[in-house]
Amino acid sequence: VGPNGIGKSTILKLISGDLQPTSGTVFRSPKVRMAVFNQHHVDGLDLTVNPLLYMMKCYPGVPEQKLRAHLGSFGVSGSLALQSMYTLSGGQKSRVAFAKITFKKPHIILLDEPSNHLDLDAVEALIQGYSFFRRGADGESR
Repeated sequence: VGPNGIGKSTILKLISGDLQPTSGTVFRSPKVRMAVFNQHHVDGLDLTVNPLLYMMKCYPGVPEQKLRAHLGSFGVSGSLALQSMYTLSGGQKSRVAFAKITFKKPHIILLDEPSNHLDLDAVEALIQGYSFFRRGADGESR
């Protein structure tokens, strides 16, 4: 948290490996799984498919039922998982994006202005997704 232009996004990109330092070294354990959620994640969704097909494209070979269950844990279940993403609300799209980045069970989620440009529905979806991530499917805190 801090004022614009002080390097918050840059430091997160250095931590995640999306950016290499111009000097010095960033050490990351190869065993740590990281995910990044930023204000542009929803923009990167393929709006021509439904959430289930999107997840199937992102994670080929994973059984459909496992992907359905994961989407469902973020409130994208039943007919909603089969509805075109183009027709989903901002909050529903945020849920799909959060489901995508958490599928591989990251140890750390880096949040870079996650609520920027989101309506209240989308902010609520982000909070619920984060709460689910912290709780885990088994109800235990992480």
